[in-house]
Amino acid sequence: MSKPRFVIEEEEVQMAPMIDMVFLLLIFFIVASHFNQLERVEIDVPVASNATVPRESSGRRTITITEDETIYLGITPHELEDIGPIVEKERQKVPGLKIFLRADRRIKHGRVKDVMKACAEAGAAEIIFSTYEEEP
Repeated sequence: MSKPRFVIEEEEVQMAPMIDMVFLLLIFFIVASHFNQLERVEIDVPVASNATVPRESSGRRTITITEDETIYLGITPHELEDIGPIVEKERQKVPGLKIFLRADRRIKHGRVKDVMKACAEAGAAEIIFSTYEEEP
């Protein structure tokens, strides 16, 4: 009686699932970048000689001040009086809330100072500013 012989077939890598994953990732990043562009208020960011990229910038609440002195929390316009209570409410949800402040280069510093004061009074004292690095 002869023993059955097992034929070992060489395995092949299936390329179809890999291609599907690449297309899914491509679509994901295109959609994510599109939403990121929608969530921005366009301003002319100032240039600073000491500008650096912060080591940790995630988890910050964005406040934008436009040239016409409109204040935006995210993409929603608000009055200066509303900033403190909104930031305080968010700080209660997220302890250690940090602020990312974007101000147009043509805005007077007094308006920026008022927004910073409202944030500090609400308990969010860590603020970073949006600037471009000066070219040499």
